Amino acid sequence: MQIRISEELNTILLYARDEAMRTGSYAIGADHLMLGLLRHGENAACLLLQELGVDLVAFKRYVDSCLFRDRSVPFSAGDRIGVGRSAQNVINMAAFEALKVDSSEVQALHLLLALSRASDTAGAPWLAERGAGTREMMARLEARGWRRSAAMPSPAEEEVRETMESQLRSLVLITPSAQGGKIPS
Repeated sequence: MQIRISEELNTILLYARDEAMRTGSYAIGADHLMLGLLRHGENAACLLLQELGVDLVAFKRYVDSCLFRDRSVPFSAGDRIGVGRSAQNVINMAAFEALKVDSSEVQALHLLLALSRASDTAGAPWLAERGAGTREMMARLEARGWRRSAAMPSPAEEEVRETMESQLRSLVLITPSAQGGKIPS
């Protein structure tokens, strides 16, 4: 199945770039994706978070507090903003989330699920501590009729896969980027 990014997600990615600049980062990180998702606002992901009792304004404030640097990136340097490793991993996971439900487009909800599963974000633990983690999201979606593709692994198989992926991620060596030897956030 060929998969593509929806217009909705494309807009969220543009917002994530703006959020990286606003918070002073030359690399879009996973939490910038979350801020882009929240900034978009009118999407199934934000509605799901609200259904789970998440105060979106408080959540944005928290993520902002974890990301803000002393200075924002000047508008003139916008062409130097790149996608960091954490954001790329989340985007790839979002595509996998779309495939799990036989969707040909990656949408905001797929991005939220990927972000909730990411181990290197400030947002995911904050959501989980408030009863809006991956398990709660999936339970709410399944109650609505969200079904996995027959070709996808069972939840138990997926849990084993996630544990293995987590262990593999901890073994990956991170090399400095071309941007002044700094590692993207």
